[in-house]
Amino acid sequence: MAKCALTREQQKKTALLKLDAGCKARDVSREHGVSVRTLYRWRANVMRNRQRVDGNERLRTLEIEHRRLRQRFAELTLDYATLRAALMKDVKGDC
Repeated sequence: MAKCALTREQQKKTALLKLDAGCKARDVSREHGVSVRTLYRWRANVMRNRQRVDGNERLRTLEIEHRRLRQRFAELTLDYATLRAALMKDVKGDC
């Protein structure tokens, strides 16, 4: 049973590769023994899965960037507070 599922997945991959290579859907469907509609359904599922993965990668990238920016903001705030305190001491010392 698992062997049959594996060959089905291989069949999907090869059919979609041929379809993406520019072969006509009718010829590919006839060669693999499936309908043209099935080919387009397989391709739609693959595209949906790719978008989901791309979305997850994008989210992960944004989270990393957000973390980096928050860290940088904290450093700049500390620098600002330090410089402001030093300036206040200088102003008080001159008077």
